Amino acid sequence: MAAPLWRGGGLTGVMGMSTESMRLAKIRDIVLISSALVLISCLHYFPLDPHFVAPGTYMVLLRRLYYVPILYSALRFGAKGGLIASIATTVVFIPHVSQSMGGFIGPEGMDNLFDTILYNVVGLTTGLVVDSRRRQTQRIQEVLKLNKKIEERETAIRRMQTYTESILNSISSGVISTDRRGTVVTANPAARLLLSLKEEDIIAQPFSRIFEGYDDLLESISLILADAQTRAMMETKIEAAGRTLTVAVRMSPHRSQGRTAGAVVTLEDLTEVRDLADQLRRAEKLTGLGELVAGVAHEVRNPLGVIRASVQMLDQEMTGECATADMTQMMLQEIDRIDSVVNALLDFGRPSDSQFGAVEPLRLIEEVVLLTNQFARQQRVEIVTRISGELPRVWADQDRLKQVFINLISNAIQAMPHGGRLSIEAAAAQDFLRLAFSDTGTGISAEEQQRIFDPFHTTRAEGSGLGLSIVHRIVDAHNGFITVDSEPGRGATFIVGLPIGGNGECGPVVKKANGRRGAGPAGKRPQGARM
Repeated sequence: MAAPLWRGGGLTGVMGMSTESMRLAKIRDIVLISSALVLISCLHYFPLDPHFVAPGTYMVLLRRLYYVPILYSALRFGAKGGLIASIATTVVFIPHVSQSMGGFIGPEGMDNLFDTILYNVVGLTTGLVVDSRRRQTQRIQEVLKLNKKIEERETAIRRMQTYTESILNSISSGVISTDRRGTVVTANPAARLLLSLKEEDIIAQPFSRIFEGYDDLLESISLILADAQTRAMMETKIEAAGRTLTVAVRMSPHRSQGRTAGAVVTLEDLTEVRDLADQLRRAEKLTGLGELVAGVAHEVRNPLGVIRASVQMLDQEMTGECATADMTQMMLQEIDRIDSVVNALLDFGRPSDSQFGAVEPLRLIEEVVLLTNQFARQQRVEIVTRISGELPRVWADQDRLKQVFINLISNAIQAMPHGGRLSIEAAAAQDFLRLAFSDTGTGISAEEQQRIFDPFHTTRAEGSGLGLSIVHRIVDAHNGFITVDSEPGRGATFIVGLPIGGNGECGPVVKKANGRRGAGPAGKRPQGARM
C-alpha cells in the first residue's frame, strides 16, 4: 500500500512520482476500492451461515466495513473520491436496507438512516481534510522551492559580489564609487593606496571632504550626479602623504534602473609616466643639442688654435719692458679659458668611448670624497656618507661615473656658500643602486628644477651650465636615471639610480658599516633626502 497521505513523506513521495507511475497507482486504488465495495455488498446480500456468526453481529460488522473503502478513497482522492465512494456505498446499501433490514422507518430504520448519512458525511469530511492538508503541503513545498531559489540567487549574488570585488582589488587603477548624494560607497585598495587613506577614512565619507580644495573634480562630479554631464576626464595634481602626484581622473555616472544612482571615479597615477616622458624629451633634446654643440665647438677650436699660436709668437717678440706684454699674457689666459669651455662642449656633445667594467661604488665614493675633502673644508662644508647594508658592484665606466659624483658634490658645495652639510647615501633597492646627494644649501625653485639639466642653464655667473647636462648624459648612457627633490631654503637632494648587474658580470657585494665619514663629524640625515 502507498504511504499515507496525512504524512508529509507520503505526499512528497506521490509528488515525486512520474506521471505514468501516478496513473498506474490511481488505477490500482480504484480497483481496490471497487473490489472492497463489491466484496462487502456480496457479503451483505449473501450472508454467511448463521451457525458461524450471529446475524446481528454479522450485520453490524458489515455496515462498519463500508467505512474502509470510503476512508481509503477519501485519503487517496480527497473530497471528490470520498464523496464518490460514499455515494456508491449508499447506492448498494439502500436496496439491502429496504429488503432485509426493515427500511428507514421505526427504531431500526433510524439506525439505517444514520449509517447512510454518516457514510457520506465521513467521506466528504475526510476528503476535505485531506484536500486541505494537500494544499497546505503543496504551499509548504512551493515555499521551500521559493526559499531554495532565493538561496541560490543569494549565493549567485554573493559569488558575483566576490568576483566583482576581486576584479576591483586586482585593478592597478584606483576606483571610487559614490551614491546619489556624493557619499563614497566603495574604494578599492589601489585608490586607498594612491590617496594614502585608510578604509575607514574614505568609506561613508563625502567625496567633497576627501577632495577638498580640488574644485575641478568637485564641480565635475556634481554635474554628473545632477545628470547635467555624462562623463568627465581630466589630469590634475594631487597631494597625498607629502607627495605631489600627477593623476588622470575619469568620472562617469552609475546607472541603475534607468536613472543615475551615483558616480564612478577612476584614478590613474601618471607620475612615473610623466617623469619618464620628461626624461625622454630631455634626453632627445640633449642628444640633438649635443651634436650641434660638438660641431660648433670643433669649428671654433681650429681658429682658436691659430689665434693662440699667433699670440704666443707675438708674446715671444715682446720684450719685458713692452707695455703690451701684460696684454698678451691676458689674451693667452682668456684663450685658455675659451679652450676649456670648448673642451667641455666637446665632452658634452661627443662623449669619449666608454670603458665599461665591474665597479665597486663604495670604493669610488671614498675616492671622490677624498678628492673633494679639501675643497669642502675651505667652504666649511661637512661631508657625511651613509651606506645601508651591502652594495653590489655595478657595470659602469669608472671614470665617467667618478665625473658624475665629482660634479654633484662640487655643485652641492657651491650651493652652500656659508657652509653646511653634504650627506651621501647609498643603498641597493630592487634592481637599482640608489645614491642620494643631499645638501643643506639654498635649495632650487620648482621653475629651476624644470630646466636644471638643460645645457647652458646656470644660476652662477662663472658657471658654464654644462655640468649637470653632462651628468645627465652619462647617467643616461648607463641606462640609469637622475632626479632632483628640492625646496627653496631647505636644500636639495639629487638621486642617481644605476642598474645592478648590467651584463651579468658584476662581482660579489662589498659590505660597509654605517657611519663612514668625510670631513667633520657625522650628522643627522638632512631633510628631504630619500632613497
